[in-house]
Amino acid sequence: MFDESYFFVFEIFGYLNSLLLVVYCIMFIFNFRKIKNKTLKTIAVYLIFCCLIDILTHISNVLFDKDFLLNFISIALRLTFRFGELWIIGYLLNHYWIKSKVVWFIMILCSLYLFYDFYIYQTEGILNYVAYAQITTNILLILLIIINLLKQLKVDKPFSVTNQMLCMVFLTYFSIHLVYIVFQNFLINQSFTKRSFSLFYSSYAGLHIIYYFSLALILYKSNKRIDLKDS
Repeated sequence: MFDESYFFVFEIFGYLNSLLLVVYCIMFIFNFRKIKNKTLKTIAVYLIFCCLIDILTHISNVLFDKDFLLNFISIALRLTFRFGELWIIGYLLNHYWIKSKVVWFIMILCSLYLFYDFYIYQTEGILNYVAYAQITTNILLILLIIINLLKQLKVDKPFSVTNQMLCMVFLTYFSIHLVYIVFQNFLINQSFTKRSFSLFYSSYAGLHIIYYFSLALILYKSNKRIDLKDS
């Protein structure tokens, strides 16, 4: 009963995260044309993409109850999400701020590594699966964010408050998320109590609630500030 209460906490955090994502998604879809800044539009697309993957994950959990099929779909959706996240956030960082051809090449290599990671899962199985490609992708995004921050420090132009806030949110999230991915490998490969499992994923869901809320708030506040300047 004690373990089940912890699992209930995880479910609350998970569904709250999904509910908030749906709210953000609906809000930004209906106001997408009103978002004038291209950087903010990219963030809106990212949140909509996150919402879509989250909904598909919930649907797969309801429709597929067999462990093998559910694990297969879960890993496929997770790697699809990492692939989309890599290119949306990577595009934002490199196209608008860093502007390096080398970065595009590295992103392509990371994308191929994600596909290879899925092949490894199919051959090794869930118990022997280690998310090396996801870790590599996470590290690449952290490095791109740091490079962007250092580059902006060297430029004489005044800092964009929106860009700085986005970079700090990204840097905080991906740094903490990297730790979670490493621990997640231990959860897959080791035997843990339901309480430990539930507490870990409750905090993981809590991290995403804060992360998505921060992005949505920055998007809303920044776009409102632009509208006030234009009016």
